[in-house]
Amino acid sequence: MVSLRELKVKYKNLKYQHIKKIYAKNLAVLPENCVYNKQIQLPNRSRLNICTFNLEDNEEVDLCYKPEHSKNCNAFCPNKTKEQLLDGFLNDIKDDHIRATNYKDINTLYWLCPELIQEDFPDTKRWYTAIVSFFRRIF
Repeated sequence: MVSLRELKVKYKNLKYQHIKKIYAKNLAVLPENCVYNKQIQLPNRSRLNICTFNLEDNEEVDLCYKPEHSKNCNAFCPNKTKEQLLDGFLNDIKDDHIRATNYKDINTLYWLCPELIQEDFPDTKRWYTAIVSFFRRIF
């Protein structure tokens, strides 16, 4: 028999692995992850990716469709922050349909132990919470 504690540890590990994959995919320095990368549909149904950074001031259009282009770009800026990705993930696993289709392993644990729904990532520590906890230990 599996204990509730073991299920909670497994659940925490699964969430960590999923968010790690999401970070790796969405924060990688790739053209599709850049705020300034826009895809233009051409009349012959082909697509063209261009960099829109400083487009108004520039007469030339920079193509950006290969990973080498974004790795050498000084203007690269990710589409989403870690906090936005984490919030999106937590909202996805709260939705029964998305969790059942995209996160089957987590859904299985929910089925085994419905109490896990209450478990969540702890809030990220901000500098002020670190200071408050430091002073609480001192005094």
